[in-house]
Amino acid sequence: MKLVRFSTNGQSPRLGALQGDRIADLQASLAASLTRRGVVRAQEIAAALVPQSTRALLEGGAATQDALAGITEWVTVPATSARLHAPIADPGKFICIGLNYRDHAAEANQPIPKEPPIFAKWANAILDPGEPILRPRGSTQLDWEVELGVVIGRTARYVSKEQALDHVWGYTIINDVSARDFQFIGSQWMAGKIPETFAPVGPYLADAGEVRDPHALDLKLWVNGKPMQNGNTKTFIFDVRYLVSYLSGLMTLSPGDLIATGTPPGVGFARKPPVFLQPGDVCRLEITGLGTLENSVKDA
Repeated sequence: MKLVRFSTNGQSPRLGALQGDRIADLQASLAASLTRRGVVRAQEIAAALVPQSTRALLEGGAATQDALAGITEWVTVPATSARLHAPIADPGKFICIGLNYRDHAAEANQPIPKEPPIFAKWANAILDPGEPILRPRGSTQLDWEVELGVVIGRTARYVSKEQALDHVWGYTIINDVSARDFQFIGSQWMAGKIPETFAPVGPYLADAGEVRDPHALDLKLWVNGKPMQNGNTKTFIFDVRYLVSYLSGLMTLSPGDLIATGTPPGVGFARKPPVFLQPGDVCRLEITGLGTLENSVKDA
C-alpha cells in the first residue's frame, strides 16, 4: 500500500491509498464495504477502525490491518483532483540520525561515528509536498538533505537487529532542511534543524511490501533542476535494522514514530565553494519506489 493524506475541495485531510492515477478514500471504502455486507452503523465502525490520523491508524494494529484487507468496495477520486499532504503529520517521536553515510562523512571531513549521532525535530517542522520551505530570519546558509524516512508500525523495545524490520510499517522521503549558520554555532545541532517547515515529508508512505530492501535505494536531489545529491542506502554506516534495534534500546519506539536516517553526499555546505538555498529555489527529491517530493523556498 502507498498510504497518503489527501484533501479535496478544501476539506480536512483524510487517509487514502494511492492506486495508479486514483486515490482510494480508506474510511469511505471500508464503510461502503461494511454496508454492502449488511453491517449496521457501518460509518461509525469505519471511522473507529480507520481514523484520519496516520499515527492513530498504525496504533490500531492488527484490527485496522484486518479491516483494510477486507475492503471490497473502493471509493476513489482522481489523483489529479486531490491535494497531497505529508503522509504522517503527527508522529509521537521524530528522531533524526546524523552522519550515517560513509561518503557524506568523508565530504564533511568527519570521522565515522562509533554510534549513531541522534537529534530530534518536532511535528511542527513537518511540511506538505508543494508547500514553501521558510528560510528563517537571520539565516543565509539554508541547506538541503534528502533522507530515507522510516515509520514504526509495531511497538519496539529491546528488539534485536534480526527482528527490527518486523517493527517497521513503511518508508517515505524526508528533506532534513538545515540552517547551517544556526546549526554550527555550538556543539549541538538542534538550532539549525527545528524551525517550522524544516521537514518536508512525502509524497506517500510506502509499506514494507512496497520496499523489499531498504538498503538498496537510490537517493537523489536537485535544486532548480541541477543535480546535487546522488547516493544509495548501501553506503549506510548504520542500516535500518541497526537503527531500530539501537533506538529501541534507548527508548520505546511506538507506532507512528518517524526516523530520518541521514543523508548521502552532495549537501550545500560541503561544496567548494558552498552553495545555499535562496528564495525562489526549488528542491526536488527522489528515492527508489517512494516517488518525488518537491518544495520551493521563500523567506519567512
